[in-house]
Amino acid sequence: MKSVLNQKLSWVRICVGLVVTCLNVTACSAIRFHGLTPEPTRRVGETPLLTPTVASALLTPMPSATPLPTPDPALPAPTPTFGLPRPEPTCESTPQWGLGDVWRNQAVGGRLGCPVSEQAAVHGEEVHFEHGLMLSRPEAGLIYVLLDGQQALGWGAYVDTFQTTDTDSVPDLVPPGAREGQLPLLQPTGRCGKLWRENGWLREHLGWALGVHPDSRTEVIVPFAGVVQDFAGGALLWNGNVCFVLRTDDMSWDMY
Repeated sequence: MKSVLNQKLSWVRICVGLVVTCLNVTACSAIRFHGLTPEPTRRVGETPLLTPTVASALLTPMPSATPLPTPDPALPAPTPTFGLPRPEPTCESTPQWGLGDVWRNQAVGGRLGCPVSEQAAVHGEEVHFEHGLMLSRPEAGLIYVLLDGQQALGWGAYVDTFQTTDTDSVPDLVPPGAREGQLPLLQPTGRCGKLWRENGWLREHLGWALGVHPDSRTEVIVPFAGVVQDFAGGALLWNGNVCFVLRTDDMSWDMY
C-alpha cells in the first residue's frame, strides 16, 4: 500500500510540474528576447504601422556658414584698376633735353617706344586753320596735318611736293568775308597751301587758313626753328614753343 501511495504521489508531482511549466511558458510569451525588434500592436483590419528610417547623414550636424565681414562705411570704397601701366622701354639710347623730358612721361614714352633716329634740327613752316594745323618738315620732305578732335580724326603725314615755281593761290577759291573781332579766313600759300588746294578732303576738314593778325591779307605762314626725332611708334616735334606728340598706334596727337 505504501509503495502504491508513493507512485501516486510521484505522478501528482509530475502533473503539477507540467502545469507549472505550461503556465510559465504562457506567461513568458509576452517576453521579447534581446536583439529582436518588437512588432507594434494593432487591431484586426488596421493598416500596419511603418517605422520611419532616419538617414545617417541627417544625424550629422552641418557646419554653420561663416558670415562675411561687414564693410566699414567710414572707409572709402576700393577703386577698380582698368589696365596696367606700360613698362618703360629699354632702349640703347634715349631722347635728350626737352624731347627727353616729354618722352619720359609714361603716356608718351610707353607708346612711342625707342628712338629710331637721332634728334635733328628742323626749319619748317606752321599754318593754322579753322579746324587744325599743318607743320612742314622739309628735311624729311613731309607735311604733318593735325586735325582738331585729336582722338576722332587724328593726324597724317603727307609727301611735300612743293616747288618754288608752283602757284601760290587759286582765284576760284574765295574765302568768306571778314569776321568782326576774329582772325581773317584766308587761302593758305606756300607748300602747305599747295597740299590744301590739291586735297579736297583736307580742305573740307581743315577749313580756311587763319591770318596771324586781324590785318592779315595773304600771309598766313609762321616759320619755326625746332627739333624733331622719330620713334618706333611715332614722332616728337618741338616747334620752339610746344612739343607735338604724334602716335602711330591710333594716329592720335597731343601737345606738351
